[in-house]
Amino acid sequence: MSLDDRTIEAIHTGVSAGGSVVFVSGAGISAESGVRTYRGEDGMWTTDGAAAMSKATLAYFSRYPERSWQWHLDRRAEVLSAEPNAAHEALVRLEAVLGDRFALITQNVDRLHIRAGNSTRRTVEIHGHYGGMRCTAGCVGVVPIPNEFDAWRDEPNWPKLRDLLVCLRCGFATRPHVLWFDEFYDEANYRMKTAGSLAARASLCVTVGTSGGVPVAARLAGIAAKAGAVLIDVNPTDGDLRQLALRSPGGAAIAAPASDAIPVIVDLIESQVRGVDRI
Repeated sequence: MSLDDRTIEAIHTGVSAGGSVVFVSGAGISAESGVRTYRGEDGMWTTDGAAAMSKATLAYFSRYPERSWQWHLDRRAEVLSAEPNAAHEALVRLEAVLGDRFALITQNVDRLHIRAGNSTRRTVEIHGHYGGMRCTAGCVGVVPIPNEFDAWRDEPNWPKLRDLLVCLRCGFATRPHVLWFDEFYDEANYRMKTAGSLAARASLCVTVGTSGGVPVAARLAGIAAKAGAVLIDVNPTDGDLRQLALRSPGGAAIAAPASDAIPVIVDLIESQVRGVDRI
């Protein structure tokens, strides 16, 4: 695909300003890998409604810890069957070119960005991820869910596996490392303060595959815009983030799937950076 003049100018202006290039990704980028979205037409919350949303809560986990774990392990099995797509791969290439000028803030818990090759140092997973668990007694840190669960299919395996879901430090029960609906963003577990700081240092902020239904994406884009960043929104459908980008000074929007648009954006940034900054 090709970019229009407004978008090319937006990219050129944002990169030339010398700040960070920050991408904020949402479920749409992973939908192209076959991962179900949450609020889209066939999304988890759209089709399964309140029943699914109630399971994604601390209250449900507190009352039914084994059922909660089984539900999350089902979701984990879904995402493990997916593979990174061209958009994920392009962002890995961009990180290699930009180094510390690059930052990725993702709302996705599927870890497709990490599996594609983006570094955990420059990737902020503000909703956690299905790859990890943490101690409910408060031991610090996130540890990987044991590999034995990679073959998880359903409850028949549960009696043999549930004893693996304990803290290796204290032996207490663990929980999935994901942000639930009845919880709040924090720095210790979800690096929310870091995400805001990265957005504030951006000279180009690209939102991709997020409808804005989760307010955090619009909040981060707003922080970037207030700091003077150029905003670009990538999404095949219209939404609040597209309108925010188009209203912002020098902003632009690309009405296309992420796997079409992101490689082209990355090619343009790479050409500009290598030609001017020689990174």
